[in-house]
Amino acid sequence: MFSMSDSEVFREVDEDYRRDQMIAFWRRYGTAVAAAAVAVAFVALGTNYYLQRQQAEKEAETARFEATLSGIQPGGEQEAIQKLANYAAGAKPMQATLAMLTEASLRQRSGNSIAAAQVYHQIADGDQAPQDLKDLAVVRLGYIAVDSEKPEPLIPRLQAIADKASPWRYSAREAIALLTAKAGQRDQAAKMFSDLAQAPGAPTDLAERAGALAELYRGK
Repeated sequence: MFSMSDSEVFREVDEDYRRDQMIAFWRRYGTAVAAAAVAVAFVALGTNYYLQRQQAEKEAETARFEATLSGIQPGGEQEAIQKLANYAAGAKPMQATLAMLTEASLRQRSGNSIAAAQVYHQIADGDQAPQDLKDLAVVRLGYIAVDSEKPEPLIPRLQAIADKASPWRYSAREAIALLTAKAGQRDQAAKMFSDLAQAPGAPTDLAERAGALAELYRGK
């Protein structure tokens, strides 16, 4: 069984970092979406007006999304969840996905993991989000499963992420190791965490956490 100390280690998540990641994602993907639209418009219309309008709209949408995120305050999760849901309902697919990711994160933080998992599944199993964001939703589902009494069988989906050049491959490996430990396979989990701690390119905080968990499951 997963001990309380395991769960406490797992839940050491930087909420501000996750919020900043949502902003960073829109800046990253929003640029690509706008660039594609600009290319088509340039060929079809041949005018600078459309290009300027698209850039202005993108900047306005980014500002609206950032304003929604920046308004999230400790203790105001329920209000923020409703605002994000309303925003997603009227937003384009990319912005809606980012809002849904943030909504799910807030639902999870407020203790409603079931509702959070439902939102993550909408993203992971839907056809609107880019693959990187679908993968992120699967990884978040993996972390939720760690704290579930009857976890979903997510390891195959997580392994597919871990085996490719996904920005979430190290997190996927961590989730797999945590689920392996939860299943009672402590020695195998210890080996997974040890390998992850030494993996080239692994984020420093994740590698350090993996090293500590490797020692924990080895009984040191």
